[in-house]
Amino acid sequence: MPSIVRAVYFSPTHTTKAIVREVASALSAPLSATIETTDLTLPRQRPTDVSCNADDVLVFGFPVYAGRVPVLLRDEFAHLEGHGTPAVIVGLYGNRHFDDALLEAADLLSERGFNVVAAGAFIGEHSLTARVGTGRPDSADIAVAQRFGAQMGARLAQSRSVPEPTIEGNRPYRELKPGADVRPITTDACTNCGVCVACCPLGIIDEDDPALVDAGCLHCRACVKSCPEDAKYFSSEPTDRLIAMLESKCLERKEPQLFW
Repeated sequence: MPSIVRAVYFSPTHTTKAIVREVASALSAPLSATIETTDLTLPRQRPTDVSCNADDVLVFGFPVYAGRVPVLLRDEFAHLEGHGTPAVIVGLYGNRHFDDALLEAADLLSERGFNVVAAGAFIGEHSLTARVGTGRPDSADIAVAQRFGAQMGARLAQSRSVPEPTIEGNRPYRELKPGADVRPITTDACTNCGVCVACCPLGIIDEDDPALVDAGCLHCRACVKSCPEDAKYFSSEPTDRLIAMLESKCLERKEPQLFW
């Protein structure tokens, strides 16, 4: 049976998707493998069962939120099934730090029968401010992702018995404090086009009145970035404080970190 590289990702603003696809494409070439993609971003796409054979390779990607795996993805791991399948983790963070997210993902995948063989922490534009991680991932990040995938593909082509890497992070994981109930604000420029409704990963924007947003917002800014009229934005005391901290302490460019 031919090998399949299964690219699975959650990517509200498409940056994680970009890195995962580059890694998966480069990884597949040395293995002469096909690529199958599973997008977990939208509510109608979850849950999706993904079963991997021992000859397959899983590339699993997600954005880092508060130094952890996104909470809504935790249930999705129960729908992933590995049989000693090599797994490569891609975590995309907003130029602050990825904290314990990669380690947490490795633990969750190991519980589902995967052998984690590599992990990469890549940088994307921060979800709350475009001044932090501006334009990331950029061409240099893409080149790193391509080399990362190609080198892992070559290693796996030689032997599937690749030792588990030491991934940066701590157990117990970084504590997740209750988030403030902050929702996007909609201006009078809104034309009710429905773009934000269609791209919300939680499906919490009202179809008839996009200014109405239910509780549970991830602050991923998919609605803000996708709005053709620039009619959505975030502003609140908690988010303004966080943005001020990020813009004062996290402007210096960070580079991808690879663990293998």
